[in-house]
Amino acid sequence: MSKRDKKTAKPNIAPAALLRARLERLWLSPAAPAPTDAELSAATRGLKPEVVLEGVLSVFQAAPPETQAQLEGWLPGWLGTDNRLPGLVAQLEAGHLPAALEPTAGRWLAAAGQAVSLAPADPTGGFHSAYVLDGEWQSAVTLFWYSDRHRQRVSGFQVLIDRNPPWNGALKDIFQFPSKSPRALLERYVNVWQERGQAMTPIEAGPVKRQLLQAIIANWEADVRLPAALVALREPFFQHVLTLPDLPDTPALSAEVFDTMSQAGQSAEAIAHFEQTVGRRVLMDDGRELLIDASLANGQFDDEEGEADGPMLLES
Repeated sequence: MSKRDKKTAKPNIAPAALLRARLERLWLSPAAPAPTDAELSAATRGLKPEVVLEGVLSVFQAAPPETQAQLEGWLPGWLGTDNRLPGLVAQLEAGHLPAALEPTAGRWLAAAGQAVSLAPADPTGGFHSAYVLDGEWQSAVTLFWYSDRHRQRVSGFQVLIDRNPPWNGALKDIFQFPSKSPRALLERYVNVWQERGQAMTPIEAGPVKRQLLQAIIANWEADVRLPAALVALREPFFQHVLTLPDLPDTPALSAEVFDTMSQAGQSAEAIAHFEQTVGRRVLMDDGRELLIDASLANGQFDDEEGEADGPMLLES
């Protein structure tokens, strides 16, 4: 290839990723105007119907509650134009939509007067497996759930829990996994730690729910706002965590409390940035707190190759 060809070659961007970027600019920017059919038609022109419908649903679920309320009053009507309803019905009934998008798709179809026959939802939220990696001051918790009705793919997330001040056991960060085969995600985010001498331990559905909710309650007690990445996963979190079985000491968490914690308290991202650039507080055995310079603080879960695998690798 000539130098001229290299300069003019266009990047190969997946249509779904391109659509998501367009819709985020239209709907999620702070100064975004009211959505219109014309803008959405322009953003989706030339894309396959199944890509369009999944993209619209995905960006809707990532939107803050006030934006979702605005879109909810408009998108079901948009579905009824240009013969989109049959395509969405087919995707839904065939199980081709990610499980996290199915409730919203079904609700919109019902609003548009279209009945859909679906198999009953899994009462455990499609739980696949969970794992924990405990250190002296930090823990990483990994949760996987089935992301399709054929139970051939899984998705999930990994969270970092920090027991040093000011976190005091709060959920510090969260990293969402893409939807892939169980084997691919287990090898990438679980089995890799055994090779490094820090094997993750399997944990059942009830205990992992308890540990995650205890961490979120610690956010409340430490006056630390829920991480923005968790707020963006509000619906999947409700569907795949809150549906897990309770133990006698599992804390309660309502949607109202979750939404309050999404806005109130110190910014988790600002605290983490301070730790990475200035220094972090460490609790000593005698109860005193020591501030360690960021250049000297080494995260106990750091990747030897410096590759960011998720929240447990964010420590400097």
